[in-house]
Amino acid sequence: MPSRARFLGFAFANADFLFEVDSEGTILFAAGAAGDLVQETTETLVGRPAGRLFRPSEGIKFINFSRTLQDGGRAGPHSLALANGDEVNVSLFRLPQNKSRISCTLTRIGTRAAGATPQTRDAKTGLQSRESFLATAGSAAGMDSLTLIDVPGLDELCARLDSDAADRLMARIGTAFRDAGVQSAGRLSQTRFGAVASEANGPLGVARLVKAAIAEGGGGDAAVKETVMTLQGEGISEEQRLLAVRYTIDQFAAKGRVAGDGDIAAAFGAMLEDTQRRLGDMTRVVGEGAFEIAYQPIVDLTTGKVSHYEALTRFGNPEGTGESVKFIEALGISQGFDLAVAGKILAQIEDGGRRGVEIAFNISGATIASPAAFGVLAGILAKRRKLAPRVLIEITETAAIHDLEGAARAVEALRAMGYRVGLDDFGAGAASINYLHAFHIDFVKFDGGLVKKIGTSKREDALLAGLTKLCAEMGVTTIAEYIETEAMAKAAKALGFDKGQGRYLGAPSLEIEADIVPGKRQGYRESWG
Repeated sequence: MPSRARFLGFAFANADFLFEVDSEGTILFAAGAAGDLVQETTETLVGRPAGRLFRPSEGIKFINFSRTLQDGGRAGPHSLALANGDEVNVSLFRLPQNKSRISCTLTRIGTRAAGATPQTRDAKTGLQSRESFLATAGSAAGMDSLTLIDVPGLDELCARLDSDAADRLMARIGTAFRDAGVQSAGRLSQTRFGAVASEANGPLGVARLVKAAIAEGGGGDAAVKETVMTLQGEGISEEQRLLAVRYTIDQFAAKGRVAGDGDIAAAFGAMLEDTQRRLGDMTRVVGEGAFEIAYQPIVDLTTGKVSHYEALTRFGNPEGTGESVKFIEALGISQGFDLAVAGKILAQIEDGGRRGVEIAFNISGATIASPAAFGVLAGILAKRRKLAPRVLIEITETAAIHDLEGAARAVEALRAMGYRVGLDDFGAGAASINYLHAFHIDFVKFDGGLVKKIGTSKREDALLAGLTKLCAEMGVTTIAEYIETEAMAKAAKALGFDKGQGRYLGAPSLEIEADIVPGKRQGYRESWG
């Protein structure tokens, strides 16, 4: 009998055939219309490599998708060809509670794929979305090539046309990629595109076709830049090639810059060099505490008074705080960063600054889950126990917590010292409800992505109202992020939220102001927390 965790893994599914694989890609469980899709019974599939369900080249893609999937991550839907030639959509989900096995679904093309979202295709061009194209390009064969197209003035060009003409122009650009005979193509940003094609087909002239499509669509003689990179890589593994492809596409989508010299191996070398440089710089910044702290008010939605402030980190670099924090987490130095931030904020409070207000700061799930890192943090907080009435600690979901019992003990240790503890980004990850039940907490801060949807769906509003009611019954205070307007503040209060945070209620500032006037205060736009 399948475990409860397995059914959790398939709970999102609306598919014709379900199966589960281990880290090696071996099928452990199968259910559904196996006979119709793969001409075998579910019993005979168990123990077989899942890659053999597909054509050889498609099987390699499936293995790449599964090997790069992190705990709690989803991939797909991806269009793959089965061994019999039938096209299916494949989605994957790696559930930590199920021993990190991967739950997979197959859905016939033409029916709704499990986990499908509108973002798999760009509505204007019909090309793949950026994330979908990243997955496809990352699994492309080594004999393929990557073509990157930049149309610098495309935004301005479309703005000069009426909406219908602009839509027709974008559709022409999508058709140009398909007419070029590429294997796949995607829209990477507003003005940048990518395509994967077999090198055996030779130069495809994608830039020429795109330029012609723009001219035919009334855009005139637009500048179109083209870069072609071979996906062959001397001396690098398949995993390294995949990393290099993603790095190159990300760099191009964000900045129009291509790493390497037309060769994916050179791109991988450039990635390593860039990573080592950034790691050295960030390690110095964290070690020296060379960052600033800004403060954003959290406001009681009933009284309009400031409850406390959240401390937000500011880095003096062009890439911004969000990218810096992602880099810190990806390179595994988030625990040291958490300790540096906590030490700096506590020192500021201890020095008698910040006008006696209450301050919240973030601690990542990785720090809570690490006995060594948490031991250091607990030591720092124990020495400053007298500050506990003025300090709130927000646990972020940036890293999954696997040892819930150990983490629950850590939370209790903080609360025993007198610190209030809450969950940040609540609702953004699949583990939110698990954390709410596992930890004895004082407050939860709902993710801004959920709050922004208030008023757009009765179903979503009912869900939020139910969660705030549940929290109230548990004695847990609720905070709504991303309160940008007076209407959003009123709607959040109506759904049962106790407090709010957002630009309408007060933007982040390096100084804490005594009086806050909602809707009037200006400050930093970027925040982490």
